[in-house]
Order: sequence, then C-alpha cells, then structure tokens
Amino acid sequence: MNNSKSRTDIFYFIVLILTLLIMIVGVTFTYFSLIASEKEDSTKIKTGTLAINYIDGIAIDTYALMPINEPNLSTKYSVYKKSFSVKSTGTLDQTLNISMFVTDNDFDDKALSYALYDSTGYKISKNSIPKTGDILIGSNIYLKSNEKKTFTVLIWLQENNKNQDYEMGNTFKGGFNIDASQIKYQ
Repeated sequence: MNNSKSRTDIFYFIVLILTLLIMIVGVTFTYFSLIASEKEDSTKIKTGTLAINYIDGIAIDTYALMPINEPNLSTKYSVYKKSFSVKSTGTLDQTLNISMFVTDNDFDDKALSYALYDSTGYKISKNSIPKTGDILIGSNIYLKSNEKKTFTVLIWLQENNKNQDYEMGNTFKGGFNIDASQIKYQ
C-alpha cells in the first residue's frame, strides 16, 4: 500500500512540474510576443484645451432695447450683440455646447429672444429667453484641433404688436458657458 501511495505521489509531483513548466513557457512566449510587436511611439497621449476670447467683454448687460422683429447681423439699433471666439489649442478635435445663463432678467418671461450666428453669417439657433435658467444655444459644434471659431449672439425685445412701454428700463444680465467634449479616435 505504501508503494502504491508513493507511486501516486510521484505521479502528481511530475504532473505539477510539467504544469509549472508549461505555464512558464506560455508566460515567456506571451511576454516576448508583446515586446516584439510593440512599436516605437505606440503609446501616445493626446490632450485638448480650449481658449475663449470674449471680443467685447465677458458679461451680457443689456439696456436700451426697443421692441423689434427678428434682427440680422447688420441691425445696428435696438439689439444687443455679443461676439466671442473659441480656439482649440490642443491636439484633439472637440465638439462644443454653448449655453447662455440668466442671472437677472426684469423682462417678461420669453419677451427677449436670441439668435446665434457663426462667422459666416449662418444662423445656428434662435429662440426666446426664459426669465431664469440656462439655455442651450448651440450644440455639437465641431471644432478641429488648433482651429478658431467666432460666434455672435443677438438679443432683442421681440415685437408683439402690443404696447410694451412697461418693459422700459428693464435689464437683462447673464453670461455664457462653453463645454467641450474631446472626440475620441480609435
């Protein structure tokens, strides 16, 4: 019986040694395969940053708005214009979401309207401005690496064909938030 147990122990010991040997050969093969397939510059870190230039200041502060129908970029009176540029100074392309936040609005809810234009004069969006809150005025705007885009926002008191004298002296204050999402390449 001892002889049989001794043979079984030797058999298991040999199986253990062979298993360890096969594992060592497998790990060694995998390691050298990875080293051989690694290319120079195969690991790159890409970053992206965003620079915002408020051409005429950061704050939105309106006064002297008179009721008008939708203006265009060449309208000079009774419209508030805010121009700003966004530049990607990183190595990744990005998409932008531009929102306007309202901090103080004495006008009736949705009495003010806005339009967002790009530098070519293309109207990206147009809508009314609520009394409070954030408004998404541009979404998924593509910005290439090292590219600069300029935008202009128009804000006006929308004509409603009624007496709007009670809106005289009211103020609107707010600002912009620009969120960038880097585009992931594979």
